[in-house]
Amino acid sequence: MTPHVEDYAAALGYSPRTLTRATFAATGRTAKQYVDDRVLLEAKRLLQHSRLTAKEVTVRLGFTDASDFTKFFRLRTGMTPGAFRESPGFR
Repeated sequence: MTPHVEDYAAALGYSPRTLTRATFAATGRTAKQYVDDRVLLEAKRLLQHSRLTAKEVTVRLGFTDASDFTKFFRLRTGMTPGAFRESPGFR
């Protein structure tokens, strides 16, 4: 499971609704979409530029299960984290 908007909102002292409205006004994306975009970007960065295993990336990004991370990643990129790392264009 990806980090929750509720967690970020609480850390900032806002309600999830207020954070979503502000995020949408600034980016045109909901807070959930924005968080997912940032998590995906960090996942790609870690897979490309570190020697961390996919399991270690899973933990570092706050997912509770490797299969959840793989589903999240595959849904957004069309490939598994391992396939992404091995892609010739991403080394």
